[in-house]
Amino acid sequence: MNVHVRLTGDVAKIVEQMIKRGRAASMTEAIRIALLDYNQRHLSREELLDYLAVKKMQQIDKETKEGKRRVLNAKEALGKYAYIVEKKKR
Repeated sequence: MNVHVRLTGDVAKIVEQMIKRGRAASMTEAIRIALLDYNQRHLSREELLDYLAVKKMQQIDKETKEGKRRVLNAKEALGKYAYIVEKKKR
């Protein structure tokens, strides 16, 4: 994929610094590094959060089966606010 980008202001200064400090040999390489870094920091974080959510759900399921947790129906979970749901059903 070929893309042409005009960098100005702080973004241009960041790329210049990357090249000056030897982190990248060119503007293209600096942008490539930045995109890979973004992917590693942000997209991997989402995968980690998904993994942790699944592990937590598995733990809750296990504890429920062992009788250590109780599953509530909607009315029990909402408690005194259950009437709101009942109003919306009408």
